[in-house]
Amino acid sequence: MATIRIKRKHHLDNETVRKEIQDLAEKLSKDLSARYSWEGDRLVFKRSGATGHIDIGEGEVDIEIKLGLVLTPLKGTVEKTVTSYLDERLS
Repeated sequence: MATIRIKRKHHLDNETVRKEIQDLAEKLSKDLSARYSWEGDRLVFKRSGATGHIDIGEGEVDIEIKLGLVLTPLKGTVEKTVTSYLDERLS
Protein backbone atom coordinates (compact mmCIF):
# COMPACT_ATOMS: atom_id res chain seq x y z
CA MET A 1 0.00 0.00 0.00
CA ALA A 2 1.28 3.47 -0.89
CA THR A 3 0.28 6.72 0.79
CA ILE A 4 0.36 10.15 -0.83
CA ARG A 5 0.34 13.21 1.42
CA ILE A 6 0.14 16.70 -0.04
CA LYS A 7 -0.20 20.01 1.79
CA ARG A 8 -0.78 23.14 -0.21
CA LYS A 9 -1.04 26.69 1.07
CA HIS A 10 -3.48 29.05 -0.61
CA HIS A 11 -4.73 32.61 -0.31
CA LEU A 12 -8.33 31.95 -1.31
CA ASP A 13 -11.49 32.03 0.78
CA ASN A 14 -12.81 28.66 1.94
CA GLU A 15 -15.90 28.88 -0.28
CA THR A 16 -13.73 29.18 -3.41
CA VAL A 17 -11.44 26.36 -2.28
CA ARG A 18 -14.44 24.15 -1.51
CA LYS A 19 -15.79 24.74 -5.03
CA GLU A 20 -12.44 23.80 -6.57
CA ILE A 21 -12.23 20.64 -4.46
CA GLN A 22 -15.83 19.81 -5.38
CA ASP A 23 -14.90 20.14 -9.07
CA LEU A 24 -11.96 17.77 -8.51
CA ALA A 25 -14.24 15.26 -6.74
CA GLU A 26 -16.74 15.36 -9.61
CA LYS A 27 -13.93 14.75 -12.10
CA LEU A 28 -12.62 11.80 -10.07
CA SER A 29 -16.15 10.45 -9.74
CA LYS A 30 -16.67 10.59 -13.50
CA ASP A 31 -13.19 9.46 -14.63
CA LEU A 32 -12.40 6.87 -11.96
CA SER A 33 -15.80 5.79 -10.63
CA ALA A 34 -14.89 7.22 -7.23
CA ARG A 35 -17.56 7.93 -4.63
CA TYR A 36 -17.25 10.95 -2.38
CA SER A 37 -19.05 12.79 0.38
CA TRP A 38 -18.50 15.90 2.49
CA GLU A 39 -18.06 15.65 6.25
CA GLY A 40 -17.88 19.30 7.27
CA ASP A 41 -14.75 20.73 5.63
CA ARG A 42 -13.44 17.26 4.77
CA LEU A 43 -14.13 15.56 1.46
CA VAL A 44 -13.85 11.78 1.79
CA PHE A 45 -13.49 9.66 -1.34
CA LYS A 46 -13.28 5.98 -2.12
CA ARG A 47 -13.00 3.72 -5.10
CA SER A 48 -11.82 0.20 -5.58
CA GLY A 49 -8.15 0.19 -4.59
CA ALA A 50 -7.99 3.75 -3.24
CA THR A 51 -9.31 5.83 -0.36
CA GLY A 52 -8.52 9.25 0.96
CA HIS A 53 -9.61 12.64 2.17
CA ILE A 54 -9.08 16.32 1.48
CA ASP A 55 -9.24 18.73 4.42
CA ILE A 56 -9.90 22.41 3.80
CA GLY A 57 -8.40 24.69 6.41
CA GLU A 58 -7.71 28.38 6.71
CA GLY A 59 -5.02 29.01 4.13
CA GLU A 60 -4.19 25.33 3.57
CA VAL A 61 -5.44 22.17 1.91
CA ASP A 62 -4.30 18.82 3.29
CA ILE A 63 -4.68 15.69 1.16
CA GLU A 64 -4.09 12.05 1.98
CA ILE A 65 -4.58 9.27 -0.56
CA LYS A 66 -4.02 5.59 0.17
CA LEU A 67 -3.49 3.38 -2.84
CA GLY A 68 -4.00 -0.36 -2.68
CA LEU A 69 -1.52 -2.86 -4.04
CA VAL A 70 -2.85 -2.78 -7.60
CA LEU A 71 -2.70 1.04 -7.84
CA THR A 72 0.64 1.47 -6.02
CA PRO A 73 2.62 1.58 -9.30
CA LEU A 74 0.57 4.68 -10.24
CA LYS A 75 1.60 6.62 -7.13
CA GLY A 76 3.85 9.05 -9.04
CA THR A 77 1.23 9.71 -11.71
CA VAL A 78 -1.54 10.27 -9.16
CA GLU A 79 0.67 12.57 -7.07
CA LYS A 80 1.70 14.59 -10.15
CA THR A 81 -1.90 14.91 -11.34
CA VAL A 82 -3.20 16.13 -7.97
CA THR A 83 -0.26 18.51 -7.49
CA SER A 84 -0.75 19.99 -10.97
CA TYR A 85 -4.48 20.45 -10.32
CA LEU A 86 -3.81 22.23 -7.04
CA ASP A 87 -1.12 24.43 -8.59
CA GLU A 88 -3.50 25.43 -11.38
CA ARG A 89 -6.63 25.97 -9.28
CA LEU A 90 -5.36 27.26 -5.93
CA SER A 91 -2.59 29.61 -7.04
